[in-house]
Amino acid sequence: MKKRKPLEIKKRILQVLKENRELSLREFDIKVNTGYKTIRDQIEELEFFDLVEVIKHKKSDKTGRPYTSIRLKQ
Repeated sequence: MKKRKPLEIKKRILQVLKENRELSLREFDIKVNTGYKTIRDQIEELEFFDLVEVIKHKKSDKTGRPYTSIRLKQ
């Protein structure tokens, strides 16, 4: 498997967000086909440049557990 460059992953994250508006970090694993830690690191950089907003939820409707979701900045 060819290793993707960080810029490619960031582009894919932004593309997925444009299509879905808001997703949890775990959902990005599947949509971007990249590991959780890599997604988290790339999101952190996108947040630094004020492109995305990180939202920490206290609990999920499905599981009752806390989770983090990401959405594009307006």
